[in-house]
Amino acid sequence: MPLSPEQEWTLAACGLVAHADEILEVDEWDRVLWMLDDRIAGDDATEWTELLADADRLRQHLDTLAPPPPLFSEEILEKAWRMALADGEGSEQEARVHDELARRLGVPAEEVAGLRARWLEQAQRRSELVAGFAAIVANLDGRLDPSEAAELDALLDRLPVADGRQPALEAMRDEPPALDEIVGALLGSDAEERRIALWAIVPLVRASARGERERALFLDVASRLAISDAEAERMLDR
Repeated sequence: MPLSPEQEWTLAACGLVAHADEILEVDEWDRVLWMLDDRIAGDDATEWTELLADADRLRQHLDTLAPPPPLFSEEILEKAWRMALADGEGSEQEARVHDELARRLGVPAEEVAGLRARWLEQAQRRSELVAGFAAIVANLDGRLDPSEAAELDALLDRLPVADGRQPALEAMRDEPPALDEIVGALLGSDAEERRIALWAIVPLVRASARGERERALFLDVASRLAISDAEAERMLDR
């Protein structure tokens, strides 16, 4: 089934923001490919994977696309800016590329700047929950193995965090919050936010030397967050 214009625009926009600073972080690339998996499969997915890896080809492809209906503009720009927030608050280069995408979508510069500020605040709130859940997973067996500690520290370093909140998030490393508290807060967010939070935890599950309990917890939390077993398994097995 062919992609819709808004789906093609979403993938291209996300890929270009990920390429913007010419440093394609692993987490950024994983997010692009996750979005790709969410939309197409088979030979088309392979073709898009190759296209997304080449910034020049991706720009040329975007030039061939007609603008999507205006009602999709904000959603496309939000998904694209998540690429920038994958490793913090977003760089100037990423903002410039995002501004250009907004211009092509007919969104004024002042409006998109305000949207980015709102999305950053949203990401910062989500970071608190991701950090808590990550600490729970890393400490699940009562000890923090070196691989788990390294992955947890890397996650905490790249999360978008509000000013002054980094020490509180780092403190969760040794004193994780209650799981029900985290799940309850995530249930108060929309489905996309819950999926993003779960995706961020996948490296912690993989980092465990054993992994059975961590994987079982991940799947249990996914179920409680109304995310299907099939999607949760796909996140873990990518």
